Amino acid sequence: MNEMTTSHDTAVDPLVDPATGKRFNAALQGPVTNREPDFLHKLSIDNAVGAIVALTAEVWMLRERLAALEAELESRKVLPVGAVENHQDSATAAEVRAAELATYTERVMSELTRNREPVSKIDPAVRKFL
Repeated sequence: MNEMTTSHDTAVDPLVDPATGKRFNAALQGPVTNREPDFLHKLSIDNAVGAIVALTAEVWMLRERLAALEAELESRKVLPVGAVENHQDSATAAEVRAAELATYTERVMSELTRNREPVSKIDPAVRKFL
């Protein structure tokens, strides 16, 4: 008996949550064997925009908290006023920071242009173990 059948040999839809009866919205229905899955296949553009807005709100919150920390450090005389804005890295530190920024930017932007070939291959025979 495999996971697609029950003891009564009735087909079980793997995309239906047995607890709720609701159908999963999944484009991937097995192991990745030859092509990257299209995880966002049925993603509503409204959901994508919602995620972007949520991330933007989180970034703003982080900026607010960082500004509050800087203000606290300045008010307690741990940092001179304007120390963060006026900070200048050494030449070596600036090179390291620039390299880190380039790596980070490349990592993020490369997702927009990468091909859909998986970075590893899984033998299609793996299905017999599912």
